[in-house]
Amino acid sequence: MESPYQNPCPNPEQRRRRHGFYLRNGFRDTNVFRKFDNIEMTIMMIGPGTFTLQDWDDIVAELRKYWTWD
Repeated sequence: MESPYQNPCPNPEQRRRRHGFYLRNGFRDTNVFRKFDNIEMTIMMIGPGTFTLQDWDDIVAELRKYWTWD
């Protein structure tokens, strides 16, 4: 999701509310961030364990096997 911690951003209140929604519904913040263009994204997850930037890179590497850019 768009990081509620990015400053400045065009929609800080919307991001804070969305982050709160996910937290209230069982998600937790992994403190893993990625940037796409000028948007900082925070990765959230449900369940036990940890999630690292290496986990993210592994998932993306696997998905790239199936992505096509026609």
